[in-house]
Amino acid sequence: MRRFAPQLYAQLFCISVVLFSVSNSHGQIKTRRPGAENQLLTAQQQIQNREWALENLRRQARLQPKARDTRLDQVSLKNDFRQLQVTNNNLMARVFETHPGQKITNKEIRSSLAEIKKLAERLRSSLGLPEAEATTETEIALVAGLHKLDEAIMSFVDNPLFQQPRIYDAEMALRAAGNLRDAVRLAEVLRKLAKDQ
Repeated sequence: MRRFAPQLYAQLFCISVVLFSVSNSHGQIKTRRPGAENQLLTAQQQIQNREWALENLRRQARLQPKARDTRLDQVSLKNDFRQLQVTNNNLMARVFETHPGQKITNKEIRSSLAEIKKLAERLRSSLGLPEAEATTETEIALVAGLHKLDEAIMSFVDNPLFQQPRIYDAEMALRAAGNLRDAVRLAEVLRKLAKDQ
């Protein structure tokens, strides 16, 4: 059996009340009495008002996101959050844990950085985080930049805002937005550095 949202029950109840009222009002309209024209006009106006209210209820029902779409968005958000960590961890492990014969190429670094940038931008958009002030530092070495990128991503992941999702703290949200902004900026700068080397 499918379960419906409480809002849907409320909307269906309101629609049935409006329809019941409209059907009762037609039975109460009497014509050919003194002042019957005024009563007829007010009854027609009431009917139009009820039709307008009913149409607005229908429009609101169409505009509200479906529960399935909301669940898909949440799953996508969780996947992006997880994938950002996985991509970052793999990149850092390949760059800084030197194993003979497993040297990472600049092409692989650029590919991982492009993925990190894409995920960070998508997370920032999906989470609706506030705009953070931009930093102007662009001169950085590849290794030092990768360390800073790792710090920004790990600071974002470890943010208490994501540990307790029911509590919204504006300061933590601003910090998370700054971390993602830094990750996007660093990924872009480091991609250019890896291309030039």
